[in-house]
Amino acid sequence: MKNREKKFLLSMLLILISTICVLAQSSTEKLVRSAEELQAAFANASPGDVIVMQDGTWKDINIRAKGNGTKDKPITLKAQTLGKVIISGNSSLLLSGEYLIVDGLHFKDGGTTSGYLIRFRDEKRQPANHSRITNIVVSEFNRPADGKSDVWVNLFGMYNRVDHCFFHGKTSPGRIMTIWRPTDAENHHQIDHNYFKDVPLLGKNGAEAIGVGASNTSLSDSYTTIEYNLFENCNGEGELLSIKSGRNIIRSNTVVRSQSSISLRHGNNNLVEGNFIFGDRVARTGGIRLTGENHVIKNNYIQGLRGSRPAIGIIEGLEDSPLYGYLQAKNITIEGNTMIDNELNLVVGDLYRPEKKQTMPLLNSSIKNNVVVGINEMYPLIKVMDEPVHTTYQGNIIYNGLPVKQTGVKYENPGLMVSNGRYIYPVGSSLKGNIVESPLKRTDVGPSWIKGRWPELGIEDTPYVNH
Repeated sequence: MKNREKKFLLSMLLILISTICVLAQSSTEKLVRSAEELQAAFANASPGDVIVMQDGTWKDINIRAKGNGTKDKPITLKAQTLGKVIISGNSSLLLSGEYLIVDGLHFKDGGTTSGYLIRFRDEKRQPANHSRITNIVVSEFNRPADGKSDVWVNLFGMYNRVDHCFFHGKTSPGRIMTIWRPTDAENHHQIDHNYFKDVPLLGKNGAEAIGVGASNTSLSDSYTTIEYNLFENCNGEGELLSIKSGRNIIRSNTVVRSQSSISLRHGNNNLVEGNFIFGDRVARTGGIRLTGENHVIKNNYIQGLRGSRPAIGIIEGLEDSPLYGYLQAKNITIEGNTMIDNELNLVVGDLYRPEKKQTMPLLNSSIKNNVVVGINEMYPLIKVMDEPVHTTYQGNIIYNGLPVKQTGVKYENPGLMVSNGRYIYPVGSSLKGNIVESPLKRTDVGPSWIKGRWPELGIEDTPYVNH
């Protein structure tokens, strides 16, 4: 080998060794055993660092996860063993900065008095962006009974994610999760693969599982995606999801025995697609309700609702409505939905009340290729409270209920077959494309470490049958 080649190889080797040393120094993993060590670790954290909380119970701790990671090298706070770090007492978690991850903590045996448990913003109102909580459990972590409300997860900033978490047994007033929109800025948050379970009827407004925005900023766009989540026995109030902003996606979620509805309460241009809603014939269970413009309600499966909440309700607009009222529904697409065994199915002009000037009908919309199979001949399949204007019906099939004399609506048996407690379209059916996914099972959502451990965690394992 020539000297030139030897020198080149030696220089490449030195560069490689130097690079390895730099990488080794640029990210570290540090085990912390106390609140003081934890906060010192964040104060000195660099991109790529992993801060590990020692297994055990951390009581009355206020965690401040603050720092600036990068997309390729986030700053991570994680449990030494997933699920074995218990956060109890009067505790909280605040995130602020860029590219932070919190992984595997278990909140139980406590309740915050601050009004928030987990918040993507610090005391100085500095938000977290591009950050994530994952594999988190919050179980019965309720505020003491002082009449005040709390929210378990408060999202601020932009491009944050909450995924594979389990939220169980919230009995204190307030939402499980809120996407706060203090300005008109887009958010682009992602809420996915979480399990929301067992919220009792709280009897007051503001007890939704998830809220996105508020009426004062509702005509601006959030771009939040809520997908592949399981909601079971979430009965806090009449709205399961309260959407008060635009261009959100609510997709491929499964809702079971929840006495509430997916509500497009304010805002425009939202997509509700491919969700499964099973009322299991429980009273006050609901489907999807909407006001506003340019929404698409597509390929949803809704079965077994009972009471006054419809499978799909298009709410009548209020004359000269303020932002917090009921804006007229316009340019709505209701397509490819399957509604079976519901007391109320499709309701056009829902909440029509002339005495309160709620008389602005559905306008310039399309209702096509939906299938409605009723309970029996006593129940309406399509209920029109006020005739829509410039709205077309096309290719809809209804069966086993009160017939409807309407062009674009055919009364015939769609030939559905029962499979695992739900109805499916037979092979070769022209309507088979109405159902594009399958309902979620418990094993599809929540933390990796909790699956099958309900009794061990002190959580009643009420049977959930995959429909």
